[in-house]
Amino acid sequence: MSALPPLGLIAGNGMLPYRIIETLRGSARPVFTVGISGEVDDGFADDMHAWIGLGQLQRARDLMQQEGVREVVIVGGVQRPNLATLDLDEGGAWVVERALSKAQRGDNAVLSLVLDYFEAQGFEIVSAAELLSPATPLQGLLTDTDMAPHRQDMARAVEIARHIGALDIGQGAIVARGIVLGVESVEGTDAMLARIGELSDEVRGTQAARAGVLAKVPKPQQDRRIDLPALGPQTVEGAAQAGLAGIVFEADGVLFEALDACIARANREGLFLFGLTTEDL
Repeated sequence: MSALPPLGLIAGNGMLPYRIIETLRGSARPVFTVGISGEVDDGFADDMHAWIGLGQLQRARDLMQQEGVREVVIVGGVQRPNLATLDLDEGGAWVVERALSKAQRGDNAVLSLVLDYFEAQGFEIVSAAELLSPATPLQGLLTDTDMAPHRQDMARAVEIARHIGALDIGQGAIVARGIVLGVESVEGTDAMLARIGELSDEVRGTQAARAGVLAKVPKPQQDRRIDLPALGPQTVEGAAQAGLAGIVFEADGVLFEALDACIARANREGLFLFGLTTEDL
């Protein structure tokens, strides 16, 4: 029996929760997993020890306290709910009442309150980035395709992404030939890429003549213990289908769902992946 208390993991959608489970599976640190109903991918459902509704933070607290959890990581996406109609327990109501009192109700504002709630209950918040540190640095060019012809679009996309992040709108933007084609909001990156793919070839790139860059960066004011930008093979595929030339991201501010698969997919499609340092931003 492990002498270490279990790490609490509150899981949303995507592969990142499972990556943490796999990372810790062979270690001395046990994990107590709490899945958000309707969010956890079906293939990972058997890895969950308990389930909560999106507005059931008190239930999550009670379950984790019963298991002796002291540290919590919250990872994975969720579909943005209507806060006014969300089914809430006392913990969820604590967050939502405070969120609805704010003029700005973006993801960062709400998620910061979620962290405040769990910290008020005596838990220490652990960043997913601490548990998923890449084996190799993410700075610079990770792929075979040259990004030099697209530096201006890279810089402009990062600038736009940081501006919308400061307004708590989203974490991503797409620029092609100096034109802003899209900014990420509640629909998420995949839906934004699909929308760009429906634009005229006159303004976006094509698979034969790629143009445009997706930038993914954290919001300047966000608490990096939660909701860091995530990139996965589906992101690379979406960028490829939209005719983009590449993806740029903050090297220390992104979580890859499957880095090797992303690099391999990008190389097959002729896209670049480029990690910026904080000095580059």
